[in-house]
Parts: sequence; C-alpha cells; structure tokens
Amino acid sequence: MDESRSGRMTVELLPARHGDAILLTWDGATGSHRMLVDAGPAWAYKDVHARMEEIAAEGALDLLVLTHIDADHVEGTIKLVNDAELPLIVDNVWHNSWDQLGDYLDAVHGEILAAIIKRRQIPWNVAFGGAAVVAPDEGPLPEVDLPGGLRLTVLGPTSGTLNRLAAEWIEVCEDAGLDLKSLDTEDDVLAAFERRSRIHLPGETWLGPEAFDPDELAADRAGTDRSVSNASSIVILAEYRGVRVLLAGDATPGELLPAARRLVAERGGDDGTFALTAFKLPHHGSEKNLNAELIRLLPARYYLISSNGGYFGHPDPTAIATVVKGAPDGAELVFNYATDITEPWNDEDLRTAYSYSVRYRNDDESSVRVVLCPGQMP
Repeated sequence: MDESRSGRMTVELLPARHGDAILLTWDGATGSHRMLVDAGPAWAYKDVHARMEEIAAEGALDLLVLTHIDADHVEGTIKLVNDAELPLIVDNVWHNSWDQLGDYLDAVHGEILAAIIKRRQIPWNVAFGGAAVVAPDEGPLPEVDLPGGLRLTVLGPTSGTLNRLAAEWIEVCEDAGLDLKSLDTEDDVLAAFERRSRIHLPGETWLGPEAFDPDELAADRAGTDRSVSNASSIVILAEYRGVRVLLAGDATPGELLPAARRLVAERGGDDGTFALTAFKLPHHGSEKNLNAELIRLLPARYYLISSNGGYFGHPDPTAIATVVKGAPDGAELVFNYATDITEPWNDEDLRTAYSYSVRYRNDDESSVRVVLCPGQMP
C-alpha cells in the first residue's frame, strides 16, 4: 500500500453498551467502503440496527468480522446477520467456527452464527481459503487487501492459542447440552438457538420459526450465556493510505504482547515501536488486558474505549491511567459513553498534567466518530 498518498478513514464506536461494535469507513476509487467489527450484546442491537439501516441505504459491508464468541460481541452479530428485514448486504464475513477450526472446535453461539451465515450464503473466510482466520506461529503475518485500498494484517489468534482453547470450547458446548458432532443438522442448531431468547428477533428472520411463544421466551431468560477465552480474539491491524488502526478485540496480554513485539520486529521504527493512528484498547479497557509495555510498543494518537461500564465496570481506572502515563503527548481518549467511570478522566488538571484530551459520544449521536488522517501518528 502506498502510504505517501493522502487519504482518510473514519472509525466509529457504536453505542454497544458493555460490548464492541466498531465501524470503519474508507473512500476508494469505487466509492465508500465499510467494515464492521462485532455488533455488541443483544441489548444493544436497537442502536446498532439503526446505524446499519443507514449503511444499507448507502451500500454494502465489505467485511463483517466477529473477533470471538463472547456474548458482548456475538449476540448482536447474530441478530444482525439473522435480521431478514434489514436490507444489508454483507460481502464477506470473518468468523472462526466449526467448519474452519476442525480440531480446534468452537462453542454454541459461534455455531448459531455459522448456521445463519450458511443459510444466507455469505462468503466466509474467503481470504483464508475457507479455513480459520489465524496468524501462523512462524513466518510473515497474513495480509489481506479489501476493495478501496484498505489492508488488513492479522496479528491473532495463533494456531497454538486455538489448540489450547479446544478443551474449554468442548466443555462449553457440553454444558449447553450440545453435541458438536451433531451440528451437521440444522435442527440441532435451531434447538440451541431457541434456548437463547435474547438473541431472537421479531418479524422475518433467516434462522428460526416465524413466531415465538412469549411464555417460553420469558422462561428462557433465566439462563446464562457461556463464552470462550478472550485469547481467541481475531486481532487486526487496518491500514489505509498512511492511517493505522489496531483493533484488539478482547485479546489478552499473553497473545497481544507477542504479536506487538512481532510487529515491531517486522515493521517497527528505529526507536523499537510501531506507531499507530488509533488503538482500540483490548477488552474494553480492562486492567487485566493492558500493560505499560503494550502502550510503549504501540504508541497512538487516539485510544478508543468501547464500554458503558455495565456488568464489569470497564474501563478500569488502572488501565486508563496506564494509557495516560505512557501515551505520547497530545493523545486523545475516545469513549463511546460518558459515565461515572469515564468522566473523571476529563478533569482539566489531569489533562494538563499528562498532556491528553478526551472525547465522548453525545447522547443524540449514533456513534462517536473520529476522522483519521495521515500524519496523525505520534
């Protein structure tokens, strides 16, 4: 990719409550192009749907990426892909499920999404020959070019990580009463889908019966969702005409740090860093997923935090403090919610002392949008 050309890309953090729903838009010779990474939990689908209706009127999604199958990333993605009344064309999807992983295996929500992808006949992991989206343990990192000039580099997960997660994924499915080997039949997937009322949609869908029994759905709400380890997240570096955005999913330091070191070794500067325009912090700014070395290796102009603080109280003050202390002067914290957790970081004395700024989504906005241009990297 020719990074000397001028250009810009827009990143939007949709109001996905405690989850992720991140929209990238870039303009190429053939017009505007878009990629959506995750679609939040079921509770956030109304807001995500509203933005996707706008996208449907403008054009297709070039790529839909499900980073991993935790509920706050996959539930909304299931609702989005299963919404037959939403006229949204999805040109490609990246999702690691049974068909791709083979011996790695997968878990229940991923199989429900897989069934809908098959029903809709959406091209699936095409850039990887239909196999898993994975960064090889050795050799160059995979690079994929999308229409309009966006280049994606896959930093994770590694095949070793997927192997280590297999036992946990099997256990999740067994706990759900689902035999993975029976998933060749749609009836088995539909049965699993029926037990998860909060990902159901009213109206016409791609998977499921035409109507649901309200009494049964209400009874199902007592159940809980299971998720796989955050380490399985698909981690993507998106580059467009000199703009670099790292989308870290919920990746753990054990996965993200080696990937960052590898990126620095392959493409970093003389100072031992790989500068970014924007860094979507892993796991919504959890203190367990971020450390000072990551901030040092991957300095950025913008740090993106997607969470309303629900369920887990993210972002953790410890994590944001790590960013503020280690970020380059003039960096900006971008929150998609102004909450009791995030608003203290807008303190004038703090901003002055540590040379950073803060941005929030306004209540009347469908997202918090940041226009990324060449030259904004530290």
